[in-house]
Amino acid sequence: MSHKPTTMMDRLGALRGLLTISDDDFSAYMRSYGELFVDSPENTKADHANGVALQGYPQGSSNELQELYKVIHLLCTLGSVEKMYMPPEIDPEKSVLQNQVLFEQIVANDLKLSRGEKVLELGCGCGAIAEHIADLTGATPYGINLDGSQIEKAWKNSNLSRSNFTIGDFNKPLEFGDGAFDAVYAIQPMTYVSDHEFTFKEVSRVLKPGGIFVINDVAALDAYDSENLHQKTLIQHTRELTVFGGLWYYKYWEDSYRNAGFNLLSSVGRPAVEMIKKEVALFDKYEAVFKFLAKVRLIPKKTNALMKRLNENSQSYIQAEEEELLTLNWHCVGQKPE
Repeated sequence: MSHKPTTMMDRLGALRGLLTISDDDFSAYMRSYGELFVDSPENTKADHANGVALQGYPQGSSNELQELYKVIHLLCTLGSVEKMYMPPEIDPEKSVLQNQVLFEQIVANDLKLSRGEKVLELGCGCGAIAEHIADLTGATPYGINLDGSQIEKAWKNSNLSRSNFTIGDFNKPLEFGDGAFDAVYAIQPMTYVSDHEFTFKEVSRVLKPGGIFVINDVAALDAYDSENLHQKTLIQHTRELTVFGGLWYYKYWEDSYRNAGFNLLSSVGRPAVEMIKKEVALFDKYEAVFKFLAKVRLIPKKTNALMKRLNENSQSYIQAEEEELLTLNWHCVGQKPE
């Protein structure tokens, strides 16, 4: 099985979905930004030093989040991020997709899986990452995702077992038995965790002794000061552009592992700024085309509005990473004790 990039048919399907979006879905998507990304929780380096408790994302896995992802998945498929994550720079000269492939090899190595073992992805989207991880490791992939439209897409993939991919919520008890998996991983869905202790302990429960848990997600870095208005604005713009929920200093992620009984094997952040620049350049072109087509009435105005909303303040994202305020790719590997 070879690794498949997003095809022209995938992009045309996404474009069709955007052009025919219902008024209800359009309104729910535009409204979701005000409902999901206002006063989102943040815990900084200063908070960690002062012993401030970790504050989870209060909305958790809400209906508004499902409405957001129903539309944003179409927008991301139109670009290079059908898998719904921005990879770190493994090779800055290569494309976003090629860096996803290189990064997923790193994840596969971290998971230490053998052929026939079982691996669960939290926030699996349409199963594209799971398919590649299975190809690299020989393991049997499983996945849960909040957005049913993406699970339905996974069901259509003949390389994935339909029964292994389900609508699910990591803010609730996982619907798997104790010790069901040899490894679990999550790539950029965890900023919606409402109770870190609960979710991490649930992951530990469904892991076999010695099992590996890998997360790769957004983290605040040393330089971020939430009292600095300039920095706070950059972070808020980035939050809305990349649709992450809570922002926590990376040591809070490490603490979450240890508090759930994991041995932390590694913890490292990787920048993504060159990848971001590539994707922003692509979406700037899309926005210009959509604006023109809407002006001459070849596409609905609301389709242009969707693209404009997604791409708004994209330069802030680049600046936030260049100022090392945050990374979208803090990478932790933990192991459940034998």
